[in-house]
Amino acid sequence: MHLKKVVPLGIIFAVIGIALFYVLMSVRYQNVFLPHTVYSGVNIAGKTPEQANQKLKAHIKKQHYQLVEGKKDILQFTGKDLNIDHDYAKQLTAIKNQQNPWSWSLKVFAAPSETGVKAENLALNQQKVDQLYQQVVKATATDRVQTKDATLSKDNGNFTIKKEVYGNNIDEQQLKKQIVAAVDQGQTKINIKKAYVQPNVTSDDKQLQSDKQKLNAILNENITYKIAGNDVKIPKTEIDNWLNYTDGKIALDQTSMARYIASLSAKYGTINKTRDFKTEQGQTVQVPAGTYGWSIKSISEAKALATEMLKGEDFTRKPLIQGVGYNENGDDIGNTYVEVSKSAQHMWVHKDGKVIISTDVVTGKPGQDTPSGTFVVWNKVRNTQLKGKNDDGSDYSSPVSYWMPVDYTGVGLHDSPWQPTYGGDWYKAHGSHGCVNTPPSVMAQVFADVPLNTPVIIY
Repeated sequence: MHLKKVVPLGIIFAVIGIALFYVLMSVRYQNVFLPHTVYSGVNIAGKTPEQANQKLKAHIKKQHYQLVEGKKDILQFTGKDLNIDHDYAKQLTAIKNQQNPWSWSLKVFAAPSETGVKAENLALNQQKVDQLYQQVVKATATDRVQTKDATLSKDNGNFTIKKEVYGNNIDEQQLKKQIVAAVDQGQTKINIKKAYVQPNVTSDDKQLQSDKQKLNAILNENITYKIAGNDVKIPKTEIDNWLNYTDGKIALDQTSMARYIASLSAKYGTINKTRDFKTEQGQTVQVPAGTYGWSIKSISEAKALATEMLKGEDFTRKPLIQGVGYNENGDDIGNTYVEVSKSAQHMWVHKDGKVIISTDVVTGKPGQDTPSGTFVVWNKVRNTQLKGKNDDGSDYSSPVSYWMPVDYTGVGLHDSPWQPTYGGDWYKAHGSHGCVNTPPSVMAQVFADVPLNTPVIIY
């Protein structure tokens, strides 16, 4: 026969009491924060959200804060100095909703812990914060080292990286963030070293390393111009003057480049230049500039050259040309041209080195002289009217069958059926208004055999 063990009545009551106490405490923590709940450095355990809100508001206003720089005290202030008046209701409600009231017993013997929920848009009076910053600046008014980004500079003919400088100048916005974060987290000591301006670009920056390689590639490019039979290598000193690196951007000074290209144009180009010309009669005469000749488009060429240079590779190019008469072999007038001698009152048409037309002409009479110069046939027109002014100021209109203008003031070659004779001194009393009057039968051949852009040398 087995006897049943009887649980002492006291133990039963004790268990019931503990269970009842646990339930009652759990019910209590339905409305208040669990034990050891800390928010922003303030113990809010056992408080309702409303009570905790009032406690936090009162605490933050009287809380003392200390600004230091390393071990040096800078100044102190209180929450009231910044007019902090934050409503924590939203954050406190979030904390309360995260807590399990039935877990209160686990928290009783745990160490106090800061809740992970932080204030949103902590309200600090901006004017007061600005004043505090100015106090910091005044209190630390020393010769501070300015933080500088790593950059590229020229050294011994190449670009090298100039390391960043970690200074101790203060980032105003960062300091303000530090103050807000400290107040929010319940920290009473704020080290302004954490607000020092930091370099945005350091010497190990990949873009900086890439830019260095690209700059040095451009700086050491071998660039050759092919200009009218001449090989012109751009000096490295010129490239060095053009190339710059500013605010992380590689650029070429196209204004300086255009000036250099204009100097090449002045040296090798033929526009606006007096020429030594060997006449059909065997003399060498100087012929002033006219409409014939070419130059380099300095501005357009500078832009095109810069685009090519930025590729960082050696290259050879022909410049962009304007005008007429450019030859890659360096010839200027060549061996196909029209020659007009005013003193001989004669015209020769040269084609491929041979004279194919030789004729007397009538040039401008004294006072309306045919201009001397190296011109170009820029247009060819059949059956037109040439209009202008006579010596007495009256208008004239002369019909011609063949018109070949050579300058831009109305001078050209044309037939002149009104002229009864050509050559000699006839031009002195019966000369043209500046054009080269040509016998009609000959002018038809000139018109046929002389193409556009043919040089016309008048002397």
